[in-house]
Amino acid sequence: MSTLVIDRLALKLSGLDESQGRQLARLLSEGFAAASLPEGASASTRSLQVDVRARSGEPLEALSDRIVAQVLRELQRTV
Repeated sequence: MSTLVIDRLALKLSGLDESQGRQLARLLSEGFAAASLPEGASASTRSLQVDVRARSGEPLEALSDRIVAQVLRELQRTV
């Protein structure tokens, strides 16, 4: 099982205030810390871009889970 290391994570957040942005960042860091790379996923990718849009009324926890899942899926595709 490979370790996931993220050197830099840039988010474009619209519609969230500063407190919500901080909460989302914390949730993402916790989600990535708990995640493990799927079998066959690339452990070293220079750059990755995903587009995950918040759904109306969606809790930040659910948005964070979707972002983490999408990043892991994209890493699996970069092999």
